[in-house]
Amino acid sequence: MLDLANLQTPLDVAILDHLPDAIVVVGHQGQLLFCNHQAKVLLAGHLASLWEIDGNDQHRVLDRHHCPLGRDQLPLKRVVAGEILENEEMVLARRGADHLLWVAVSGGPVSGDTAAGILSLRNISAYKQRESQLHRRAYQDDLTQLPNRAALIDHVNDLLAQGREAESMALLFIDLDRFKAVNDSLGHWVGNQLLADLGRRLQQTLPDHALMARLGGDEFALVVDHLTSSDEAIALAEALRHTITQPFHLANHDLYIDASIGIAPGPGPYRHAEDWLRDADTAMYQVKDLADRHWCMFDKSLQNLDSHRLQSEMALRQALEQNELRLHYQPIVTISNQAIIGFEALVRWQHPDRGLLMPGEFIAIAEASGLIIPLSWWVLEEACRQMQAWTEAYPGIAHFTVSVNMSSKQFFQKDLVEKVQAILTKTGFDPHRLKLEITEGVLIDHSDSIIATLEQLRAIGIRLAVDDFGTGYSSLSYLHRFPFDCLKIDRSFIENADQDFEKLEILQSVVRLAWNLGLDVVAEGVETHRHYAQLKALRCESGQGYLFSKPLPPDAVEQVLQQETSRS
Repeated sequence: MLDLANLQTPLDVAILDHLPDAIVVVGHQGQLLFCNHQAKVLLAGHLASLWEIDGNDQHRVLDRHHCPLGRDQLPLKRVVAGEILENEEMVLARRGADHLLWVAVSGGPVSGDTAAGILSLRNISAYKQRESQLHRRAYQDDLTQLPNRAALIDHVNDLLAQGREAESMALLFIDLDRFKAVNDSLGHWVGNQLLADLGRRLQQTLPDHALMARLGGDEFALVVDHLTSSDEAIALAEALRHTITQPFHLANHDLYIDASIGIAPGPGPYRHAEDWLRDADTAMYQVKDLADRHWCMFDKSLQNLDSHRLQSEMALRQALEQNELRLHYQPIVTISNQAIIGFEALVRWQHPDRGLLMPGEFIAIAEASGLIIPLSWWVLEEACRQMQAWTEAYPGIAHFTVSVNMSSKQFFQKDLVEKVQAILTKTGFDPHRLKLEITEGVLIDHSDSIIATLEQLRAIGIRLAVDDFGTGYSSLSYLHRFPFDCLKIDRSFIENADQDFEKLEILQSVVRLAWNLGLDVVAEGVETHRHYAQLKALRCESGQGYLFSKPLPPDAVEQVLQQETSRS
């Protein structure tokens, strides 16, 4: 222990003044007996607050959590009482000031009649600032300034450890729709700016008792407590979606995205954050199959669906590897005389156990898993190969076209044009006979890069068609901006068109629009003679549907081609 009597010479005081730490010695009543130069600089205004709490004083001592210390917790009180302190972190604060001074405090009682306690204080503010920066890097997303996945997991685990009542919280998993289209078409800079703007929006609209985090990419999650019912979680999901769907004004474009949101109420049986997040993610995936809403509440039945989806994804991957996919071809005919002018290639899955599966049973799985990209490239190459083989066997069909659907994910690959060109070169198929069908959702941003890609495809000689026109985001006012050759009218416009005056007017408008823009019109879903008569009266050029033929396997197509050849 320090004997203050031995610290009275000028040399001793000078030595203490040159120490890097602040040294303070007090008597039994807290009276200051000694402080070195560092203490006078570091503790200016704070010396009294180390011993006593004064409600009128502007200076306070806080613990490491920024909570004011009680009277018996003040460092000088503790050492005078005989307690030894070892590098305890405290904060020296001044009311109304933003600056906080972090100090590491050590000390203990002092022997002798006069002195009672000694403190050594070191300024660790720079160290705490670096620690805070490292913490932010570890727990904050730099792009959106939201907490990151690690921060969410820690926060949720803390909530679970508190043992809150069941159904008082909810975890929402948010996946952005159409963000990849923006990112791929306008570039990562615009995509990052959109995410940054979205992060600011979400921070401004967060409810109390909620933490929003960016998990990575275009995925976010939010945990909220103090809920009284699941309806509150649903209302929150709808409010979040409303915020997300407002336009973003970036790069001279009004960009629109959407969101699919999975809701997992809790804490219920959850003991770990990852399990809770998994179930919210599972619920989110179900939204992809829901046409009427953008959120889904998790329940136990979804676990079986999630397991089924995983098994289906594995089976589909195996189908691609083991050539279980098949193409059927639906004839496209002229409305005037029902002569075949081409085919649309439609994929099927020859499942080893379940037989022939229609696209509705596996395309959604392919889209969600990313398998849609290799699947779509296989369809394009197989359609071109098959059509070229038929052309060599039946030269009379050299003018027939083949229509192939292009998925949105496939469309936004940067080397799309090169891949299409490579397939045409490999198969020897004439590009003027290939018609690529693109859904309206791909056109949502009407970006210059999308138009440039379409123009490159058209420059090769490929024909371009808008598939399912009227069901997505297209409008009659801007369609002229895109270099299309054809409109494919969705079957919903054909059904009951002869009985629904409004629908008939729309159909007539679409046909006139196509004429004005120099586009062909193909009507899908022609199933009855009444459909056919109506289209003929409207002078629609061509159509496809069960009235003319269902999609046919290759051997059945060859029988049709033989008949066509014999007629000619």
